[in-house]
Amino acid sequence: MKVRDLFRVTMILVFIQIALGGLLTFDYISWIPHAITGFIVLALAIVTLIVAQTSKPPFRPLQGLSIGLVLAIVVQIILGFITLNTSNLAVAWVHLLVAVGIYGMVVSGTFMSMRLNYHSREQPATGTSPRSSASTTTPLLSVLSYRQSSAEPDEPVYF
Repeated sequence: MKVRDLFRVTMILVFIQIALGGLLTFDYISWIPHAITGFIVLALAIVTLIVAQTSKPPFRPLQGLSIGLVLAIVVQIILGFITLNTSNLAVAWVHLLVAVGIYGMVVSGTFMSMRLNYHSREQPATGTSPRSSASTTTPLLSVLSYRQSSAEPDEPVYF
């Protein structure tokens, strides 16, 4: 499974986890489904971490994000059990804020991995530079995209 797909599934599960936390807050469910889903999210985040760390070519921002995601989820689980045992509202609010941060991390990881996947498909297969590849394989792109500079306004920009 690709890191892009893992981040997407994790994003959906974290959203469900936040919804379960809201249901738990207002006593619609017990704490057990919320805890089980939390551990499933942790397991999925660990798999995402392993895939992100071993992916080729390495993409450092995504690797760092996956490390931070696992650490934040571990902190989140600890905060959740502290909230469950003490019923402290301050800890519960921190638990919610960390949950929103985790959701932001998985959303940004999803988009980062989608962008990485998009740019990896743009790379030429022959090992030539993107400039020469763009000028030979996509003439429409080179004709339509121009750099806006005062010195040479008609010089094409290659992506």
